Amino acid sequence: MTFTRFKELLVIGERKTFREMAEMIVIARKANAIMIEMLTQPKRNGLALKVQQIKLLEKSSDELAFKFKAHITNGAVSPTIIDNMLSCVEVADSLIDDYYVASRELWRMANVEFDIDSEGRVELDSALVMMLENASYAISILERLLAATDVPEIMERRQEIERVEEETDDVKDNAFDKLYAFAPTMHYLRFNHYLELLHIFDNIVDGCEDLADLLVSVITSISR
Repeated sequence: MTFTRFKELLVIGERKTFREMAEMIVIARKANAIMIEMLTQPKRNGLALKVQQIKLLEKSSDELAFKFKAHITNGAVSPTIIDNMLSCVEVADSLIDDYYVASRELWRMANVEFDIDSEGRVELDSALVMMLENASYAISILERLLAATDVPEIMERRQEIERVEEETDDVKDNAFDKLYAFAPTMHYLRFNHYLELLHIFDNIVDGCEDLADLLVSVITSISR
């Protein structure tokens, strides 16, 4: 079944729903790019401004999610996909929430003065950036999934995002090993800082995989 044929099966409200989902994914892409800048810029310059930028994206996501839910529950989509579409909204919106929480954590930590720089910071920061780069790739796959030309391609994108999630798990696990190895000489605030960010960035990539699963469920339900 071609994607052209697939779109013919959608009512107008469902087509609008897919466009709105694409808008939420674009917001996630923008937030991810800002987070990478926050981690890689020299001396964490301009963090406050970037936190505000992500806060605005988070607000936009909340507003879009509210409209999206109202659109779905007002009969714009088939009853068979309502639950999955609402779950898509929740997962996509939670991704932006995670970016905002992480941005606040980075800003707080940048304002703490330490007597001695912690061993392992460069390695741990590199792992965080790698996880965000994987998140960027996962988000791009979601965009391609929504623009896929046929159902087999949609399934291929789903498998691709699963591979990214598995690679991210490996990066996370290696980073945790390093974090615990450095723990005896690391200030407890730094330890908790990296612990939280590793969990948040892992949740973001997991969320991308969850969103892909939900979208595939919606598409295959409509395509039957």
